[in-house]
Amino acid sequence: MCRHLAYVGSPVFLRELLVDPSYALVRQSWAPRRQQHGVLNADGFGVGWYVDGFDEPARHRGAGPIWADETFADLSRVTRTTGLLAAVRSATIGMAAGRAAAAPFRSDRWLFSHNGAVEGWPEVAGRLAWGLDPGVLARIEAPTDSVLLWALTVDLLRRGKSEEAALAEVLTRAVDAGGGRLNLLLTDGHTIIATAWGVSLCWRQLSGGVVVASEPFDDDPAWVDVPDQHLLVADTREVNVERL
Repeated sequence: MCRHLAYVGSPVFLRELLVDPSYALVRQSWAPRRQQHGVLNADGFGVGWYVDGFDEPARHRGAGPIWADETFADLSRVTRTTGLLAAVRSATIGMAAGRAAAAPFRSDRWLFSHNGAVEGWPEVAGRLAWGLDPGVLARIEAPTDSVLLWALTVDLLRRGKSEEAALAEVLTRAVDAGGGRLNLLLTDGHTIIATAWGVSLCWRQLSGGVVVASEPFDDDPAWVDVPDQHLLVADTREVNVERL
């Protein structure tokens, strides 16, 4: 299990969303409030953020706990961005470890994270990857369910699918292959697309932006829970939630 968060909007320092709030993502790495599977999220972390003038987002990942990474502490203190996706990881038993297995995963302008687990892994991997170019499989970063879900998503995006259609199709394939907990989170720095499937998801409008997260990072009553088995599409103007 993991915790993750995405934001788009007016420029903010990374620490304003990931460190400073009472129950920020850093604290969720050792004391999550809504996590139902696993206790600690100390098996890796990552943050990707968008920089003016560059199409591909920057990224920093680590194989250990986020609270022990000195580079993240400095980056979060001085880095401002209009869009980010960050995650802390609790590795599923049997899954690969290391930096390559830590979200966010990146390709072109997109950042992606998966919170949950595909049931029956790795036996269901063949059914899930059916039809995927072997060359794509040869280039995946790590042999985990999350990375394979990302490879499927990228393949659909590059074939011209919209972000919401791509996530919905990947979720359907994962459910057909084995089911499980399938909160997928995707952003291009302007829009956030997410699925709520078996795991908590919520959103909140901020001054100048919107944040989508596994769980609230404070006790503000403005947080809105996304119903299970729903798709969320959010930008700075509006948030739409539809049943999958």
